[in-house]
Amino acid sequence: MTIQKHILAVLLLAGSTCVVHAGDVSVNMPGISVKAQDNGGKANVQMPGVSVNAAQGNGNGNGNGAGKQAGRADGGRIMGNDMSKSTQCNGQPVSIQGNGNQISLSGVCPQVSVNGNENQITIEQLGKVQVVGNDNQVRWAQGVNGAKPQVQSSGNDNQISRQ
Repeated sequence: MTIQKHILAVLLLAGSTCVVHAGDVSVNMPGISVKAQDNGGKANVQMPGVSVNAAQGNGNGNGNGAGKQAGRADGGRIMGNDMSKSTQCNGQPVSIQGNGNQISLSGVCPQVSVNGNENQITIEQLGKVQVVGNDNQVRWAQGVNGAKPQVQSSGNDNQISRQ
């Protein structure tokens, strides 16, 4: 199962050893919690500063079909890797952390921060953006209240521009 391979990689990076087999997997160590369910292809990884939930499937939550969903969004925070997500800013700041994501933000986004590499972000209305990392693309349709957004970028080959 693909999710189990990713969990094994996370555990190896965390410096632990684990035998992964077909079926349910649950690992608890000080500060690290990993759970995978063969039924429905779901996984949950929790480590200090990291929380990733993933579901293998067609996006309807039943684990059938191709495709994937991963990440976590709470309080304007989107965390995860290699995910596609559309969400609304609702006039609140949004923080995106991860690599290889395709994120679409609609509505008024007064402040967006991107931390990672190779992310593609589209924003309907942007006030301010801060990008840290490499090869990120941030595209915005219009500035909040018609003003040009404030832009801060550190890293290499980040592209931030109007659509």
